[in-house]
Amino acid sequence: MNRMKTALLVLLCTAITLAGQARGNVFPERNRRFNETKERLITLRNWKLMEEFNLSGERAQKVFKILSKFDRQRERQLVKRRRLIKRLMDAINKQARDDELERLMNELGSTNAELSRIPQRELEGLKDVFSTRELARYLLFSQRFAREARSLLHGDMAHGPRRNAMMRRPRD
Repeated sequence: MNRMKTALLVLLCTAITLAGQARGNVFPERNRRFNETKERLITLRNWKLMEEFNLSGERAQKVFKILSKFDRQRERQLVKRRRLIKRLMDAINKQARDDELERLMNELGSTNAELSRIPQRELEGLKDVFSTRELARYLLFSQRFAREARSLLHGDMAHGPRRNAMMRRPRD
């Protein structure tokens, strides 16, 4: 029972933290800007991939097709997670029965597990196009790109956003 309370508290904190994202189209202008930014980041990622891996022609198309497939899967799971968090918050606010809360928590856990499996499946899909060395480089590239994208999106609170952070190459 104590574990259940702890799990519920953790999920509640997560739900409160993500409440703004669970609202759907309440803020259509913000959602439009978010989607535009997401598209720009995908374009930038693809451009950086072409540069980093010397991709061109058919090989580039294969890589982008694979990444696009997993981007769509990731997006579907994120939307599902936001909806589940909203449903869980509503259930808590409406004093839902424990079995309903447990069902929602299990579904949220399954969705989170599915989200965590996507990067590994993405690497598996890229095995058809990349060598083992390139896969290792891609893994490092994707982590670096995610970190730099977050930095650009959130900016450094003390110094403002870093300009041209995406243009720098890692030090070897």
